[in-house]
Amino acid sequence: MRRLPVAAAMFLLLVGACKPQLFPPKATEGVDPHFDFSRWRIFSHQFQDHKIQLGGLILQSDTKTDIKTNTVTIVAIQLPIVEHPAYGPKDTKKRSGEFAILYRGKIEPVFLQAGNRLIAVGLTGAPVKVEVDDVLRSLPAMTAQCIHFWNTGGKDIADFGYSGAGYESLREETYCEPLFTDQ
Repeated sequence: MRRLPVAAAMFLLLVGACKPQLFPPKATEGVDPHFDFSRWRIFSHQFQDHKIQLGGLILQSDTKTDIKTNTVTIVAIQLPIVEHPAYGPKDTKKRSGEFAILYRGKIEPVFLQAGNRLIAVGLTGAPVKVEVDDVLRSLPAMTAQCIHFWNTGGKDIADFGYSGAGYESLREETYCEPLFTDQ
């Protein structure tokens, strides 16, 4: 009888181990697992400083550089984060709309290309005005503390197999504000 709880605990550990750890634990601490993206898009002023994690597909990005800092603004379409067949944002019929991600820091241009996938963790803030398709729009915005990019070039993450055997390798990278790095 004692073996059943031990076996169940081992199973849960193995299942949990399948999900990759993209961000330092400190960055994901306090993330709202039940965040309602659709409600945020409509009532973005009511969701200030709310810790969230969102997946998306990059539509466009813009980097502003001044003497003290770089600020990257990314416009993305929200995509659900899935675990199978590959972990990450998956393009489905469940696209919920666009949002903006603000990140203070440098990001390699290869990861900011339209069509790449990302998952961002951070705080909601006031909507920002961005130009999308030559139209100035107000989008709900989050200030990212960490962002993980997949350089997919518009393909699904699951389309990339493991390296070797004729598969194209998938380049990915995580960027975090210094406060959230494990250094």
